Amino acid sequence: MSDGPASMVDRVVLILGVFERSGGMLTLGQISSRSGLPRSSVHRILQQLVSARWLQRHDNEYTLGLRMFEIGSLVVHRTRITDVARPFLQQLRASTGHVVHLALLDEHDVVYLEKVGGAFGSTLPSRVGGRLPAHCTGVGKVLLAYSPRAVVDQYLKGSLCRRTPASIGTHEALEAAMVRIRNCGYSTEIGEVVPGVACVAAPILELDTAVAAISVCGPRERVRVDELKYRVMWTAAEISRRLTATTHPVPAA
Repeated sequence: MSDGPASMVDRVVLILGVFERSGGMLTLGQISSRSGLPRSSVHRILQQLVSARWLQRHDNEYTLGLRMFEIGSLVVHRTRITDVARPFLQQLRASTGHVVHLALLDEHDVVYLEKVGGAFGSTLPSRVGGRLPAHCTGVGKVLLAYSPRAVVDQYLKGSLCRRTPASIGTHEALEAAMVRIRNCGYSTEIGEVVPGVACVAAPILELDTAVAAISVCGPRERVRVDELKYRVMWTAAEISRRLTATTHPVPAA
């Protein structure tokens, strides 16, 4: 086998597969034998995986690390949010005629978990699994507004790139926008990602902290903020309520 990137990925997958099948602690020799890889290659890869917290080492044995648990928990969390939100997104799309998004915050970007819409949706840069700068989007601004202060402070350490001339470009402007959003419960975005497009967004909350956000987007001349804001906020509140109920069910009397 070559030492190219593709072969390294193959070897890592083989080694992690050994742990998946064993479910316990393994020595270097056991991992080498069960994966069919040379001990020298396995030892080198194990060192790298331990450094990255994918694996933990205890004396001469290895086991899956906390980072594997963290990533697995994140996948479960995202899946749970999407499953709860999906029927509400469909209803919001049907009642407004606009493109509907579900997104969450990941460092300096929003990541889109769902996108429901017709032909107009294909004109937008958003896509499931895609990213956009948070401060340029309706969902991103509302997520920041309802995030812990430590998350906001970390975000503000970076520069604010502009997608269009209408995008927020200073920390002061973003701080002011977050205050307005917290005061009214929703955010708007008008031409900040794509000229001529407008969005209304609201947060999905757990314990008063945003875990995701939804938005409706459409041509600027057709997005009536005063009409849409109540529908978007109600939908987000319903998703929040259902999400909380699945996470913290009320005990039977």
